[in-house]
Amino acid sequence: MNIILPTKNVKTKDFRIVDGILYVRYGKSFQNIVYGLTYFMKGRTFCYYCKKKVARNEMTLDHMYPRSTGGPTITQNLIPACKDCNSQKSYMTFEQYKTYLDLSEQERTKYLAKLSVFKEGIKNIGIYEIPNSWITPVLVKDIHTAIDFANISETKFQKVKSYYDMYHKFQVPMLLDRNLYSLDGFYVLFVAKANNIKYVPAIILDNVEINVNSKEKS
Repeated sequence: MNIILPTKNVKTKDFRIVDGILYVRYGKSFQNIVYGLTYFMKGRTFCYYCKKKVARNEMTLDHMYPRSTGGPTITQNLIPACKDCNSQKSYMTFEQYKTYLDLSEQERTKYLAKLSVFKEGIKNIGIYEIPNSWITPVLVKDIHTAIDFANISETKFQKVKSYYDMYHKFQVPMLLDRNLYSLDGFYVLFVAKANNIKYVPAIILDNVEINVNSKEKS
């Protein structure tokens, strides 16, 4: 799949966009680049939910498909939102939150209770709340990473491992560039290797490429 990008060519110290392809400088945070691109394309003045004007330091980016049920950090899954709306939306999807806002206070309580049961159910049967067309099973041995395994955070590793041990799936698919370099979800790869897991779920971004050659210039 393709990540949504600005239509014009862009060049910065961390990335460049040329003819619809995002080239990421080796070692730079893909998440930070995505956040910046989202604000650039969608603005950071008004909350998309309550439509109120928001101070820059009060603006956040909401995952329309939440991270808790598989939502990736890509531009089409991010939307500028004030802190209050983002907090209230919590683990709901964009569509679920719209339904929630149309309910009375009494109806909202019942709706959230049903949602909680539903979301725990899909975790237990290994389903994500994102379009199936986004996900591709990828062989672990084919995935490249720009992160040094010696710099692993034991806390983050255990968090990903604990989720896998409980639900027998990973909470969020890996994000890979078109050459299968890891953009996000490195700990998924590490847990998979530690447990001899052959395939991992991944979202391959066909219009994104880590500029490996820039490693020598860093």
